Amino acid sequence: MENNQLKVLIVDDDEDDIFLVKEMLKEGLPESHVTLEYATTRNDAIALIEGGEHDICLLDIHLGKEDGLSLLKHLNIRNNFTPVIFLTAQGDQEKAVEAMKAGATDYLIKSSLSVVSLAHSIRSAVKLEREREQRVIAEHSLKTQGELLQGVSSATHKLLTVPDFRAAISQALGELGKAANIDGAFIFKHSPDPGKTPMCDLEYSWVDDGGTTGINPRVGNLSYEELGIEEIFQPLKKKQSVLTYERQGSNFPRGLFKQLFIRSLLVIPLEINSSYWGFVALGSKKPDRLWSKNEQSILETAVASMCGEIKRQAEEEAFRLIVEGTSSRVGDEFFRSLVRHLADALPVKYAFVNESINIKELQCSILAGWGGDDFVEKKIFNTMDTPGEEVLAGMLSFHSKDIIDSYPADQNLVDLKVVSYAGVPCFDAAYKIIGHLAVMDDKPMLDKKRTLSILKIFAARAGAELERKRTETAMRSMAYHDALTGLPNRILLNDRLEMALLQAERNSSLVALLYIDFDHFKQINDTLGHDVGDELLQSVGNRLKECLRQQDTVARLGGDEFILLLPEITSQEDAGKLAQKLLEKIRPTFNIEQHELNITLSIGIALYPADGTSAKNLIKCADEALYRAKNKGRDCYQYYDK
Repeated sequence: MENNQLKVLIVDDDEDDIFLVKEMLKEGLPESHVTLEYATTRNDAIALIEGGEHDICLLDIHLGKEDGLSLLKHLNIRNNFTPVIFLTAQGDQEKAVEAMKAGATDYLIKSSLSVVSLAHSIRSAVKLEREREQRVIAEHSLKTQGELLQGVSSATHKLLTVPDFRAAISQALGELGKAANIDGAFIFKHSPDPGKTPMCDLEYSWVDDGGTTGINPRVGNLSYEELGIEEIFQPLKKKQSVLTYERQGSNFPRGLFKQLFIRSLLVIPLEINSSYWGFVALGSKKPDRLWSKNEQSILETAVASMCGEIKRQAEEEAFRLIVEGTSSRVGDEFFRSLVRHLADALPVKYAFVNESINIKELQCSILAGWGGDDFVEKKIFNTMDTPGEEVLAGMLSFHSKDIIDSYPADQNLVDLKVVSYAGVPCFDAAYKIIGHLAVMDDKPMLDKKRTLSILKIFAARAGAELERKRTETAMRSMAYHDALTGLPNRILLNDRLEMALLQAERNSSLVALLYIDFDHFKQINDTLGHDVGDELLQSVGNRLKECLRQQDTVARLGGDEFILLLPEITSQEDAGKLAQKLLEKIRPTFNIEQHELNITLSIGIALYPADGTSAKNLIKCADEALYRAKNKGRDCYQYYDK
């Protein structure tokens, strides 16, 4: 009985009685729209019973030679729970008892039948039937819910006990599918591809086909459109579960779902780290498959458990990739690999390894940076009024959202549209801060504990690598540079001289070598001490550098002897002009430890290829030219003269 529609079957061999009952029904049930069907024989009645459903049956207990009780038995055999009211011309207590035992709802005597009594009996019968239906539905729902909860328990057990992750997810999916009484269960991973057709990969699947369970292989590069579910993509991104059915005007089902005859789907989104990761599709071959709210809620809870396991596995895999990606690398290759894998593991859009250049002035340099889709350029920046200032002070920094509100002066955050930030310091072996790791994202960071834990682990590794890099740089500098002045030493000079000569030979160009010696430097050392002498050497070295081009080299050989290498000059006069410039540059007074010191230079010049074609010969010729300058009275330059 729906929307006050009441379909009644009257079975009586007396047509006058049928007419009378009709009129009583119309008068006694004004609130209902009554549809009547009637039969005067048992066979006609059976045909009507077989032909459709009725809300109530009014049966004459005596149908000529037939017994109305046989019709009730027929209804019971069909499992037809239509309420039955027996009508009889004469009261028969034994028949009444037999009818009620057989399942009749009421037993009315025609002679005492009235509009009120008939309407009351029908209303009571319909009410009892409605209550019975609701009880059956509730019992079925409880049974289904119990089976589903048992399935969820079994699925969870698989997740916890099966050691192989993929096998655990697949088996859990199967347990869930069987418990939900569906024909297929699938997990799809979304493939972000901005501006293009949304894509996904089938990661896990379970199909129940004719009682045999099969696990389908992974299938990649599927579009939502070719699956026939493009219209539910936006609700899924908004974290909404969606029901979709085969219906006119819809693309569903297509592709994989059509091949498997899936005609209805419950699709539940998967969310990892507050981002849309993919979805679980639970499919049935029935186009009218109903999903109760309780059933949907239980399935969503089970899917959330699977999602948690997928997240855990993804995090373990991401951590493993960081370790593997950085374990065998050193230097710049290590730092680049680290930021790339950190961005994937956390996951965030930006990741940086920064080296502290000047801790007092809060200056840092980007050693390596990942900018979402490519590495960023190295640059020097100041951390004042930025979250990096916290980190260089030795603190852990974590801003889950609205970072710009805390650092409005940080233009870099504004330009990159950064929402969240996390950073930890990098220490050397003496616990001195030498840099920091930082990650940033254009959406909130929710997992503070995991983010900072991973950053701290790899900040220790980055600090060790940064210290190793600095030590290596320092050792290389010591090997190739003069300890006092920081200028290239004889080893580095020879390397650069050999390269300059090879290049000059290829280009048919000139190379000049200027051998320099201080005039009367020994007297300064002897009278004022070596400390003053050393500082004077440093000061002279700095003035010499100010006169050079970028490609030129000034090296200290030892004591007060220096050599200038001038590659790619066009004439002998170029070397002479520079020598004169050096003489004039050095003549002004040096103020060292309250001493006013004046010193001059003697310079010898040798040229390639005129004076020599090897490094050894050129140095020897320049040295001989130097002694000519000494003999000429010092404070001058001389060319080599064969």
